[in-house]
Amino acid sequence: MNEQDFNEEAQGAKIDILIIDIEVFARENKKPPVGHKYRVKIGHEYFVFDHHIVTGKQLLEKACLEPVECHTLYKYFHKGDFRRIGLHDEVDLAAHGVEHFVVKPPEVYHYMVDTAPESTEEKELTPNQILMLADITPIEDYYLVEILPDGQQISFKGKGNEPIKMRCPGLKFVSAFNGETPVS
Repeated sequence: MNEQDFNEEAQGAKIDILIIDIEVFARENKKPPVGHKYRVKIGHEYFVFDHHIVTGKQLLEKACLEPVECHTLYKYFHKGDFRRIGLHDEVDLAAHGVEHFVVKPPEVYHYMVDTAPESTEEKELTPNQILMLADITPIEDYYLVEILPDGQQISFKGKGNEPIKMRCPGLKFVSAFNGETPVS
């Protein structure tokens, strides 16, 4: 329903629930009215919001894209422009030109080495790169062990150059000494 149809219908009858499809308004190059429910496309599915101001986190939660930290959200404008939306950024669904929302994999992967948090923009890192980025040197003296959520361990001893695909939520690693420990 475009704005003119909305105004004509609103004058002729009481409207209990009106759902504004922001995609339609954007394609018609019109600003959606404020104060209604909003039909919004997130990824490939449609969702309805009760308010015109929402956060990036609320958009991802409504679309059941959790954990929310594992997704990057963009608003797409009718003219082809994209703008990134942070989890705490407010989005006005009644803003002119917002057509839909695009969801991508995370731009940054967070992980732990021993007890220190680390992050990377790389989709893959080798155990040696992870040790180096965590300042665990000389890397020849150490190897990496991944700790899975169920407590199981994956050793990368002798596999320092084998790529590890980064995942979200973050991976957990511990460094292990590669040599012999002196006994007194």
